[in-house]
Amino acid sequence: MKAAVFYGKGDVRLEEREKPKAGPNQLVVKMDCVGLCGTDVEAFKTGEFLRRGMTLGHENIGMVVEIGEGVEGYQIGDHLICGPPTFCEAMCPSCQRGETNLCKFALPETRGIQGPDGGYAEYMHIHDVKHTTLKKIPGSIDLKDAVLYDVVCVGIHAMRISRLRFGDNVAVSGGGGPVGLSLVRLLKAAGVRKLAVLQRGDHKTEILKKYGADIIIDPEKEEDISGKLIEFFGTGELADVVFECAGTKASLKNCLEYAARPGGQVMVVGQVDEPLDNIIPTASFVKELDIHFSFVFTAKDVEVYLDMLGSGKIDFPGMVTCEIPLADVVEKGLGLEREARRKQIKILIDPS
Repeated sequence: MKAAVFYGKGDVRLEEREKPKAGPNQLVVKMDCVGLCGTDVEAFKTGEFLRRGMTLGHENIGMVVEIGEGVEGYQIGDHLICGPPTFCEAMCPSCQRGETNLCKFALPETRGIQGPDGGYAEYMHIHDVKHTTLKKIPGSIDLKDAVLYDVVCVGIHAMRISRLRFGDNVAVSGGGGPVGLSLVRLLKAAGVRKLAVLQRGDHKTEILKKYGADIIIDPEKEEDISGKLIEFFGTGELADVVFECAGTKASLKNCLEYAARPGGQVMVVGQVDEPLDNIIPTASFVKELDIHFSFVFTAKDVEVYLDMLGSGKIDFPGMVTCEIPLADVVEKGLGLEREARRKQIKILIDPS
């Protein structure tokens, strides 16, 4: 079979690899589609984080083609969301609390990241059915909606662990990426009062408005972000809850100092890798802010997403902006130049 294998900075090769076989507690799935993630792009640019010699792909949808001994509850032809690990075999303290996204053993077991081979291939091996997030996709759900689970469920998880209440005024910083857009759509469906988005440039304005943003503020052009938000919300205060999705220290500073009301909450959803030399903690201290970090998602969040899709309560039109064959994963996916990438939201790979 064909597979796209990561070897380091700027080095992903399309190779012939042996088709996997299903042993006990294992499945083999034929890949339907895979989401191209920003993590993959960053690793392609830097050569860091992902395991070298591994088939990429952790946003995976596949059809069961082989069932190993002892595996029950699945049939040939089932289409599955093939997500991250669930609870670990050792039942570490996090898994005992039900916080499986915080499992101390999860990263080395995460397919397409540090663990087994991922889905940038014609077939994928599910090496441990018992401890993997596997959810059947009803026939009523389009697979190209289901494959968005990895970004949408990040937003669902952040909302579910936040202090968000019906009728709150909310801001999203970095709303133009897949996770930010997901949150905008979900927040609108959840019944927020007014929804403001902080987003650089105007290249995502149309879809942000379509998804429910009531106002879009460019933080690089607006001199008084706080004043603009107070005027917009009309309550004399800033946002009750702010979701940081850009993953930059500039965005986090805007959330903490200019967007959240005293006593409000900042949910840090984006991955901020830079030292926070621009943040003055006292500014958050005197406002008694609740700063809460949110990390990926759980199997329960995936169930919520499938239920919402199946009942027609949520959809994400226009999120998928491009579909490419596996052979073009570098030229039209991982290696896109910045300006070309800005025109895309979610790129899907068809490994068939």
